[in-house]
Amino acid sequence: MRLLPHVTPEMLHVDFWLARLDEPDAPLLDAEEIAIFNARVPEIVGVPDVFALADTLPAEAVREAITLPSTRPYYGVDGAPFTASWWEGLRANMALDAIPDPAPVRFGLVTQRTSVRTYPTMRMALAEPGDLPFDQFQETTIDLGWPLAVVHTSADGRWALALTPLYWGWVRLDHVALGGREAVQAFAGAAPFALAVAPWADVALPGEGPHRVAQMGTRLPLAGHGQAGHRVLLPRRGEDGSLELMEGVIAAQDPGWQEGYLPPTLRTVLRQAFALLGEPYAWGGMRVARPGRDCSRFVRDVWAVTGLHLPRNTGQQVRLGRTAATFAPEDPPAARVEALQGRVPPGALLFLPGHVMLNLGVVEGVAYAIHDLWGYNHADGHREIVGEVVVSALPVPDPAREEGGEPESGWRTLLERLTQAQVIGQS
Repeated sequence: MRLLPHVTPEMLHVDFWLARLDEPDAPLLDAEEIAIFNARVPEIVGVPDVFALADTLPAEAVREAITLPSTRPYYGVDGAPFTASWWEGLRANMALDAIPDPAPVRFGLVTQRTSVRTYPTMRMALAEPGDLPFDQFQETTIDLGWPLAVVHTSADGRWALALTPLYWGWVRLDHVALGGREAVQAFAGAAPFALAVAPWADVALPGEGPHRVAQMGTRLPLAGHGQAGHRVLLPRRGEDGSLELMEGVIAAQDPGWQEGYLPPTLRTVLRQAFALLGEPYAWGGMRVARPGRDCSRFVRDVWAVTGLHLPRNTGQQVRLGRTAATFAPEDPPAARVEALQGRVPPGALLFLPGHVMLNLGVVEGVAYAIHDLWGYNHADGHREIVGEVVVSALPVPDPAREEGGEPESGWRTLLERLTQAQVIGQS
């Protein structure tokens, strides 16, 4: 775990921050408020719920969900630019002219953690040669047992254009088991259920070979209890691609799982956040084929264990909750700290362009946050790569800097780049 400037070793422990709270176990929302919040999210972010789709969609609605091939340059892992012929092949595989009108909607469950891609390809796309950590075609990931709605398939039959929870994209069809709407919805909403509370939680498959791994916030239906542990249901893809259910086993004393959601309190949110401290950063949930999280997925998964479903991206997350503070570019650093200390509670989401952090509070005039950070710039222009979940300070600049105005480089601290603070579940 990285110890960044202005951060002391004790600040890397959640108990340091919990001790500063007056009521860490006070509920932030009740069950009814969580249900109302979740029901409103699709409308606010403009992406429908998976099960809100009708049995068919107009072909034009399907086309609107498809990202067309880009005209900007991209580079492969070898540094070579993508060719026009490659783009032509990709477009042909998207089979845009083969979308029926109306297009049938098929429902399914994800059989393993898998990527959601901009286009039906696993080829890495880099904005600049050598920029390996940032695959521009990697949108996000969806996890074991998550529901989706398939509205189109690629010409090669390997990819499904699908609506996943609050996100459209292309998903590998061999990672999807297709079933009826009712069966898929029953699995997704089953109770009682086991909840993954560890960053990564294992499920054993007796007689089935390799185990399965679920990500924090994923839920699986409980099928019963036995001497070996708790039995859960898992989706399996049949030979014809249809949905089958099988049983997996969670060890009885496995701390990575629990029955039902955790209480929606600051203690829960901060403990889950600090459980991810030090985890490597992964753009779109995947970094050179290694699983992980980025800043917005970090926030989403921390809250998911309470049953509250935040959307995937910062541009969506910033539109939810109550706005506790907004910051204009000309706001001085001292006023920003004053706003954070007076109006923004711990646990609030702090936004700056393209990034989100979880507020921890102000200590001796310095604001702190926990977040999944790729890197940051120093005043001299040097870029420091962090690449993990960290506790970091949002320090006030040196007084001499304030007297002299902004440096010629335009460099600004995290504090100075803050644009908004959103509170989830507190009045």
